[in-house]
Amino acid sequence: MKRLPITMLLASLCLVYSLNAADQVEKINAVVMLNMENGLANIQKGFLYNNMKLIQEGIEQVEKENSTYDNRDAIKSFLPEGKKQMENLAFLSSKRIENAAKEMKYYLSVNQPRKAHNAFSDIVNACTDCHTLIRGW
Repeated sequence: MKRLPITMLLASLCLVYSLNAADQVEKINAVVMLNMENGLANIQKGFLYNNMKLIQEGIEQVEKENSTYDNRDAIKSFLPEGKKQMENLAFLSSKRIENAAKEMKYYLSVNQPRKAHNAFSDIVNACTDCHTLIRGW
């Protein structure tokens, strides 16, 4: 049996590591998106059932998960191949979500639920805009 040269062994290990790293990034992104979806669902339920605590918990969850995308390098790592050039669009969508969440908090604090709901719609629109372009809907 021939021995595998050390360089081939190292190359194989690097390949396995890079494939595993890419898989990990995909899994992280999937978890972040799932948690963001749960936050949005809680906000919507809070509005439907007049449950301020549920709305606030949803906003906190959306803000927490959205903070994953506050760095352009992180965004680029999450974007699929062939879409990496859209990093700026994803970054701007993340900033729109961040700003709309702050608006929601403000409008809720001054007891203007209609304007808070409009800010919630802005969050959903930012998500939809990004998904439309990145996923090619």
